[in-house]
Amino acid sequence: MGLVLQLDEAAQDEGLWPEHLPAWTAWCAVSGQWRTEALSSLEATRLLWLGLDYTAARAGLDLAGIEMTPGLWAEVRDIESGAIEELNARGR
Repeated sequence: MGLVLQLDEAAQDEGLWPEHLPAWTAWCAVSGQWRTEALSSLEATRLLWLGLDYTAARAGLDLAGIEMTPGLWAEVRDIESGAIEELNARGR
């Protein structure tokens, strides 16, 4: 069973272009598969987001029935890069 998403007019108005839907769908299938590290100091402990666990991500993509291509993987990595930057900025 694969995940099927359909864009309606409202979604298109929100900035997700149809050509980006496959990458977003793949990202949603694996977006919980993070490698993290806890950083502790005297003031606080925070989480450092390192990136996706690629072995777990591959399993998630396979289980979701998503056929990965080099181009699609590059787009997922772009989303990952932006997520790493944003998640780590929130912890500062």
